Amino acid sequence: MGIIEGYSSSSDSENTNESLFLNNVQGTDGTPLTSKKRHHFTKRELKKRKQARKTNSPWGSWSSEDEGKYQPDDYTNEDKVDEKFELVDDDSDTVSTDDIEISHFYGKSEKDYRGRSSILNPPVDIETTLDKKSLTFKTYLPKKVKYTFEGHKNGTTSLKFIPNTGHLFLSGGNDNKIKLWDFYHERICIRDYEGHSKSVNSMDFVNDGTSFISSSYDKTVKVWDTETGSVLKRLRFKDGVSCCEFRPTGMNEFIVGLSDSRILHYDTRVTEQNGLVQTYDHHIGGILDVKYFQDGSKFISSSEDKTVMIWNSGVNIPIKNISDTAQYSMPVINTHPTQKYFCTQSMDNAIYTYNMKPKFRKLPNKIFKGQKSVGYAIGFTFAPDGHYICSGDIRSKVLLWDWTTSKLLKEISIPGKSPISQVKWHPQETSKVICSGPAGKIYLLD
Repeated sequence: MGIIEGYSSSSDSENTNESLFLNNVQGTDGTPLTSKKRHHFTKRELKKRKQARKTNSPWGSWSSEDEGKYQPDDYTNEDKVDEKFELVDDDSDTVSTDDIEISHFYGKSEKDYRGRSSILNPPVDIETTLDKKSLTFKTYLPKKVKYTFEGHKNGTTSLKFIPNTGHLFLSGGNDNKIKLWDFYHERICIRDYEGHSKSVNSMDFVNDGTSFISSSYDKTVKVWDTETGSVLKRLRFKDGVSCCEFRPTGMNEFIVGLSDSRILHYDTRVTEQNGLVQTYDHHIGGILDVKYFQDGSKFISSSEDKTVMIWNSGVNIPIKNISDTAQYSMPVINTHPTQKYFCTQSMDNAIYTYNMKPKFRKLPNKIFKGQKSVGYAIGFTFAPDGHYICSGDIRSKVLLWDWTTSKLLKEISIPGKSPISQVKWHPQETSKVICSGPAGKIYLLD
């Protein structure tokens, strides 16, 4: 036994020395010739293993002839990349054959007599003053349809007024186009923007209106120059994009909601990772809508997981998770002009109200009912003074409630017999509202 024990000890010592020697041997690139055993396969190796199967099905059996053919590739640094950081292509700022952006101007002149942009400067020959602040003037209920814009073929999917003045508004549609409309004067489309290959589903202006962001079902997000139609930034994703919004207090930051349950925060001043500065990933269902607080300090998100979360901007920890076993999905979020409340359009035919102050609780006595919204992302809007809330309806109607009493005041029937999914109240007018939906035409109510 002593001889055997001594021999065993000597052998172990030799093996240890040999192992230390091999670990200290380095290749020409400075890396050890031996590496730790890996307990996972790289993507390249998994692809080869998949090709060795009899079928592409995950349950496909291995061929006995091919079992010995597979040899793992050498481990490379490329395989260390976490797949969740590969959803955004590194070349998203380069133009490919799928990124052909065209813009046409249809107005009389792109410059005024001083050489300034004739698009962005508000008109001075109209009766309405376009520099009023919200909550400083009284609003009234619109009565009927006064004008019809051409809109988009196959449906209008998004509407957005230019901030503050409202003399222009954007529309996106199922024809893959974005159009910029003159709200006053001839009320024509003065510029269009073509660059998406599928329907546009969300848009938002930067706070001075000089640029805007758009997202589409083609899994791209693009930032456009409003005046020239050129693309300032483009992002392409491997998952669907559902919504996007600029941070109200700056011109460089925006957030994007994805169908894989994540919200991505971008800053155009950052060059690394295409400007990605934060990922918010506490939802477990696809993102439906996002909405910033007016001061940009926080934002609200809703998801297919039937929850609403409130986040501090830049921090991947929600400060509030609003959930309930009886809660429905809420595809649309909007904030009240006083910035004391926010509301959500729920799939159970109700608009719910929440405090925008901690504890961010639901207000059980401020619920707006009477509209039908099941199956559609029905939009809603507030009057600039906050006295009225206005919603679309799947029965081709626009409904208006008194904010204080939650009483339904008026229903306006819209031509077309099609759901009204987009509703926006003009930021400077007392009673003008635009609305649209799958029928395509955009209606002006007054």
